[in-house]
Amino acid sequence: MNRIILPVAALLLTLGTVPVLQQLSSGPKLHAAVSRPKQVMPVVLHSSGWELSDENIVDELHSLPLTLAIRRVEWNEPAMSIDLIVSDPSVKRSEMYKNIAEILSFSFSGTSNVREVKLRILAEDPWYGTRHLLFAADTIREEWDTALYRGLRHTGETPLPDIVKLRLHVIETLLWKNRFGAD
Repeated sequence: MNRIILPVAALLLTLGTVPVLQQLSSGPKLHAAVSRPKQVMPVVLHSSGWELSDENIVDELHSLPLTLAIRRVEWNEPAMSIDLIVSDPSVKRSEMYKNIAEILSFSFSGTSNVREVKLRILAEDPWYGTRHLLFAADTIREEWDTALYRGLRHTGETPLPDIVKLRLHVIETLLWKNRFGAD
């Protein structure tokens, strides 16, 4: 059995490099692809049959382009609960929305077994070590789509549209409203 694994691994590695070598040899096409402005689109990290598990959740969440720290994550299939921490008071709401979009896109577009995401954003006071709830959302797969992704990514500093809040089941605390203004 062990004698088969090494040749098969070498074959798979070799076959995986062929498309890369073809792109590198095409010259101008590669340059054009690199010089194009980047568009942010939902990233499907895995095929539709890919499943989140206790064994891979840490590595997969670590690979996301998040700017907020993950304080806690809990996986009770089919629900994932995650807390993000804001310790810098200058963080803008657009940055928080983008982090939310990445987590929800990963959960619902990148996996087949996440059905619900319970997400909280907590403000952390580094001097006292206290945490306070800013924002919460409880979203299910059936309510997620690319329009919500775009709504979160491109809202900027304005309040989330009511339809986005409704579909994501958003709760904005008094602390959030004091920091960013009442909607």
